[in-house]
Amino acid sequence: MGFSFSRPFRWFLNLIFPPVCPICQAPFGGQGEDLIICPDCQKAIRPVRPPYCPCCGLPYPTGDGEGHLCGPCLKEKWYFEVHRTCALYEGALKEAIHRFKYGGVFPLVRVFGDLLQPPLQTLIEDYPVDVMVPVPLHIRRLRERGFNQALLLVRELSKRTGIPYEERALAKIKDTPVQIALKKRERRKNLKGAFQVKDQEAIKGKAVVLVDDVYTTGATVNECSRTLLEGGAGKVAILTVARAI
Repeated sequence: MGFSFSRPFRWFLNLIFPPVCPICQAPFGGQGEDLIICPDCQKAIRPVRPPYCPCCGLPYPTGDGEGHLCGPCLKEKWYFEVHRTCALYEGALKEAIHRFKYGGVFPLVRVFGDLLQPPLQTLIEDYPVDVMVPVPLHIRRLRERGFNQALLLVRELSKRTGIPYEERALAKIKDTPVQIALKKRERRKNLKGAFQVKDQEAIKGKAVVLVDDVYTTGATVNECSRTLLEGGAGKVAILTVARAI
């Protein structure tokens, strides 16, 4: 049996030793035992709300553009059906993702789980979900980091929703250079042939939700989607914590 403090004692400990926000490092005692980040950082996260592109989720200016594809979606060949996200990749959320991804601040996965549930629910309404799959890391990068942030997100969502996940269905077999400094065309070339379906039965004919932390140009999730479809998946949708603009 695990040991846990009573609520009054936890409140007393928080009063004497106030918890520190993992994003801005500010103490914020007395704000509630389940709060992981401070109220100021919570307010700084800008959610992505309609109107946005019905395919890639690019937010439009308020009151403009709802119901039609954005410019990139008219030009690109996407292998996924739709992408939905939580908020803009900026400020407090960007810092939170960096601390989670590169600093191993694992309690933040609960914050991301809270953020991901509304867009996932919206996705489920139009797109029946059979299984979730995390965007994989190459084995070298996995050994360096020690964990796959996308897998932690998938596990959190599965625990909350009951939707099954397959962590080994998709693998990254090509150790690609870091994408951040590359242009869109270079990213696509860099990622070609980088992924492989390892378990076809796990995804065969299924509606897959591919989960990652950030959608930047869409190159990574698009190549993953192409690989999943070629490996037997029925269709693929994308869910991310944040979207870069």
